[in-house]
Amino acid sequence: MTPDPITVTPDVSVTDVAKIMVENNVGGLPVVSEDGELIGIVTESDLIVQDSDVKFPSYVSFLSGYVFVPGSLHRFEEKFRKAVAQTAGDVMTGHVITLEASETAEHAATLMSRKKMKRFPVMKDGALVGILTMADIVRLISRDIPVEGTEE
Repeated sequence: MTPDPITVTPDVSVTDVAKIMVENNVGGLPVVSEDGELIGIVTESDLIVQDSDVKFPSYVSFLSGYVFVPGSLHRFEEKFRKAVAQTAGDVMTGHVITLEASETAEHAATLMSRKKMKRFPVMKDGALVGILTMADIVRLISRDIPVEGTEE
C-alpha cells in the first residue's frame, strides 16, 4: 500500500485533479472533507467520462408515454453529472469501497477481481491511512511474496 496518499478536497477543479494525477503518476485520488474524512474518490475513469459521448437513456414508447429500460436512466444521469462536472466533488464516486489496514493482500486481490476495481482507500480506526492498488499486489507477486494471508 502507499501510505499517506495524495488527496484532494471537493472544491478542487477537475483540471487541477487531472494535473495532480499526471504529476504524481497516480490513477486515482481520495477526496476528503476539510477535516480529513474520506467522502469519495476520483479516478481516471471518472475524468474520461468528461470527454466521452453521453447517450440518452434507452426507452420504449408505451400508451402515449415513455418507459425507460431499467437502469438506463440512472446510468445516463451519472454520466451526465460527471460530463458537466467542474470540481472533484462533482465528478467523484461517492460510494467508496474501502479496505481496513488489517485486511490481507489476498482479500484485497479477491475484492479487486470481483468488483473490477483497481484501487481501494485503506482505513484504520476510521481514518484514511493509505491506498492499495493493483500495482501494489503485482509488486508482491514479483517479489515472490505470497498474496494469501497467514493462518493464525
